[in-house]
Amino acid sequence: MPARYRLTYFNGRARAELIRLIFHTAGEEFEDNRIDTGSWGQLKPNTPFGALPILEFDGLALAQSLAIARFLAREFGIAGKGRYEEAVVDSIVDTANDILGDIIKIIFNEDDKLKKENQKKFVENILPFTLNSLENIFHKHGKGQSYAVGNDLTYADLAIFNALDQAVQAGIVNWQYFDKYPNISSLLRRLEDTPRLAGYLKTRPHTPY
Repeated sequence: MPARYRLTYFNGRARAELIRLIFHTAGEEFEDNRIDTGSWGQLKPNTPFGALPILEFDGLALAQSLAIARFLAREFGIAGKGRYEEAVVDSIVDTANDILGDIIKIIFNEDDKLKKENQKKFVENILPFTLNSLENIFHKHGKGQSYAVGNDLTYADLAIFNALDQAVQAGIVNWQYFDKYPNISSLLRRLEDTPRLAGYLKTRPHTPY
């Protein structure tokens, strides 16, 4: 029987990986439709905003990576409990997405000098400021359970993991960089040991971005 959900994106992590992490954490089957740039030229005119990823389900289509992630998080019960907690979770996801945007800009920057300058600024200023801010969020909204908000995993935890994982994948920092942030490093270890997620992390395709 075909999977209910079909996710279309390029053969990379970038803007689609958080969505994949949500599916695997929830234990929901989906078709991971990875396309090449040649196929994208034909598909682009038929997409809502001329961009990927696209999620298709029940004869419907949804675009924009964070809209898809939020929709699925609510569908699968990992968006937070109550309106305020959901909003805090969303704010963390938006922050992680800002970091991911910085990483993607570094990866695809073809000007070597500017790329090095942006990477230096990111590693020395932007990332430490954001990680310290997230540590404060853990203290304020976490419950000592190694999650960002409340007692249970939310997609905010997955968004943090995804952004930092992609920073490591891109060679911008290494995993030891996060050791001085106790809540974040604890979260990273915990997610890597989560059974459903661990299986995917060990077997997912190795891609350049």
